[in-house]
This record gives sequence, C-alpha cells and structure tokens, in this order.
Amino acid sequence: MAASDRHTELCNMAARWICNRSFKICGVPEADAVGYIADFVAIAGMHNEHHTRYAKHSGVEKRYVTYGRDKIHGVIDRWYVCVFEVKISRSDFLNTFGNNNSPHAKARAYPVGTAHWVVAEKGICNTEELPDFWGLLEPYGTGLTEKKWPKLNVLSDPTLHAIAFRMLWLQMNYRTSYFDQIIGMSETIGKVHRAIINDKPKEALLFLSNRAVKACQGFVEAE
Repeated sequence: MAASDRHTELCNMAARWICNRSFKICGVPEADAVGYIADFVAIAGMHNEHHTRYAKHSGVEKRYVTYGRDKIHGVIDRWYVCVFEVKISRSDFLNTFGNNNSPHAKARAYPVGTAHWVVAEKGICNTEELPDFWGLLEPYGTGLTEKKWPKLNVLSDPTLHAIAFRMLWLQMNYRTSYFDQIIGMSETIGKVHRAIINDKPKEALLFLSNRAVKACQGFVEAE
C-alpha cells in the first residue's frame, strides 16, 4: 500500500473513531479552520461518557448549554473542535513536532481546538514527545486505540462558533469534503452493483470491487 493510501486510510479511521464517540459530527480533511492546515478537523458533539472522562482528565467541569459570550474558566462545552494530525513516518512526525524552530512545530505548540490527537503507526512517536495537550492514537486491528488522552482546551463561545461556521462552510463547499468522499464511495460501489446485475466476468468484478475497497479505506471492516 502506498504511503498516500495509508495516510488516507488513517484519516478515515480517525473520522470513524470520533464518530463513534459523538452523536453529531461535521468533519473535513485538510482543513484550515483552526488557523493551519490539519489532516482532519471535526466539530463533534461528544457522548456524555467521553465528555465526562476527558473533562475529568483535564481538570475542567463539563457543561451542556452555552450561556454568555465570554470564556468561562474551567467549564467546557460538549461540542468539541477536534484536530487530528496523521503521521505515517518518523521523518514526517519530526518535521511537524520535532523541530521547534519550524513553522509547523510552532503552529502546533499551542492548542487551537478543544481536543488534539496525533494518529500514528506504532513506533513512530511516543507520548513523551508530544505537547501535553496532544493525545495519541495508534492503529489496532481495524480501528484505533488511544495511547494518550488529550488535555482539553476551553474555547470561548465566539471562537467555537466562528470555527463551527467555518467548518460548515467547508463541509458545504470544499471539494474534498467528506460529503464528496462519501458520494465518490457510493458511485464506485454502484459500478460494482451494476456489473453484478449485468453479469460481467469475474475479472471485471474483482477489478471494480478492488477499486471500491480502496475508495472506502478506513471505513471497511476486516473480516
């Protein structure tokens, strides 16, 4: 599998991972809604179980309803701005997090969202190399396992709303939004379906089905 394919697969796995922990999500890959281009950014309404766990770990109180317009110290909304950085090589990780003088490292040295995770293959980095507020996710089977919990960053209501508006705009208009990717998946799978109906040869079915699996990387469960 090519590196770019694995990167896409890990991005999709991160999307599925956060979907499983939230009741609503708006997510876009390669999004600049937080001030720099992150591999995947999502606005996620966290389920109570995970909201409670992360809030307790971060030493903040959870809340469900937003009042006022100012940042409330130590109280965090269940709507998270989730930032994911996907790393498939040691050099890629060091380029982003290892060189404190690089613009990439400087941009990621301070929290810009509510929760931040690095998604990396096992052995690419360890928890001690990450800033305190960055969590770490590693592939485990067909999913991801959380090796380090992030410390949450309390966003002011105007900041949260501004990022949410930007994310909605990207979701509706950005050509590589997950709406477009899902549409692409459905079109690819539709070709397989039509080939079966038209009784195409086995070779053609295998070719189309392989393309369908590739289009769904990260969403397909292994048997």
